[in-house]
Amino acid sequence: MKGNASMFSRRSFLKRVVVGSVGIGVVGRGLDRATAAPDQQSGSVWSQYKADAGQSARLPAGIGPTGGIQEAWTVSHDRIHDGVAVVNQTVYVGGKTLVALNAQNGTAQWSFEPALPDIDDPGEPLIPDVGSPAVIDGTVYANVWFGPYDGGTYDTAFIAVDANTGERQWRIDTGGASSRSFAPPTVTDDTVLTTMPQGEGYGDGRMVTALDLDGTLRWQTWLDNPYSGSLPVSENRVYIPTASGVRTLDLQTGSTVWTALPQVQFQPAAAPLVSDGTVFVAETAEPGVTFIALDAATGNEHWRTAYAPDARYSTGIGTVDNERVYLQMGAVDDDVIALDRADGSERWRAAIDQPDRKHVPTDGMARVGDLLYVGGAAVDPTDGSTVWKHPLPVAGYGRELSAVAGGRVYVGGQGLTALTGTTE
Repeated sequence: MKGNASMFSRRSFLKRVVVGSVGIGVVGRGLDRATAAPDQQSGSVWSQYKADAGQSARLPAGIGPTGGIQEAWTVSHDRIHDGVAVVNQTVYVGGKTLVALNAQNGTAQWSFEPALPDIDDPGEPLIPDVGSPAVIDGTVYANVWFGPYDGGTYDTAFIAVDANTGERQWRIDTGGASSRSFAPPTVTDDTVLTTMPQGEGYGDGRMVTALDLDGTLRWQTWLDNPYSGSLPVSENRVYIPTASGVRTLDLQTGSTVWTALPQVQFQPAAAPLVSDGTVFVAETAEPGVTFIALDAATGNEHWRTAYAPDARYSTGIGTVDNERVYLQMGAVDDDVIALDRADGSERWRAAIDQPDRKHVPTDGMARVGDLLYVGGAAVDPTDGSTVWKHPLPVAGYGRELSAVAGGRVYVGGQGLTALTGTTE
């Protein structure tokens, strides 16, 4: 067993790993396995939730539309999640099934529906719910919940599926019925990282779990809070907000490297962001929200910027570049606030004007190429001025930017819409 934080043995864990090769759906054109490993400098690759292992939503050499916006296609997909993966002109989408779509026209290349777990009679029909996928080296990784259509969870699993064919490679039945919360998987060259619920007897905590790419357990460590946000990785370290502050783990062993901010409180989904040697976190407890920059190597604080109490809800760090940190503040009039990356001072605020009858989504951010993408719009990152915006029909569960790759903006919600345009 690697590391010193395991809650159970490798032998008992591997009893939960089931290897298989049965896929569901029609096989279409897939991606070349030899070129499937994510290259974050490629304009057509958005390999996982928020683009990369650091969860930065930043692709400096990426390609997004700059004008002449139109809808390339829209697909309906039950229970779609905010995160999609885009690799080599294939879009991977979670929901009732895991689906691979052709990025050019939205047609399905294959669909995989996870088999229901073998559990005692739940009293009502169960359906799978596949979370945000991550893709590396020809394999798609995702969490799965099993529960009734109208909510609740009876069981959970973690799956690996061939990115070319949709055939199952392996599966871990995690047996966590106490919560629907999972961290979306983070993938690196040799590691898959997620959190796993551990059944009703473990309360609301989570197990941070590191797996080799073949599903072999590397290590697990217990979190003392129900954290369900993403797990950013940078320079072989994992950065996690916990009930006792920011905790940094060695990716290979699971041992603690440093802890910081022991008095800071985090919402369960308040994920940090790591970029170029700096960790950015948001404290969302009373009396408001405070954004903090830490040195990724030591945990030493660089700066903090606080906002009023009414801004603490629906807030988060959207993305970052070499000069600015971009925030989304749900309880203020402006859609975006830009802070100076060096000292945390406010650089500008911007609102995206709404048309009379439709709605421009303003949730979700990405810093790709020369533009800052916000929901269904793009703004100039130097001053916040709107470059383009595209209204979409209002969705019951809202819409959020899911990815920017290959000259397209993908907006999720009740379905997935691909926006295209010029890329000058």
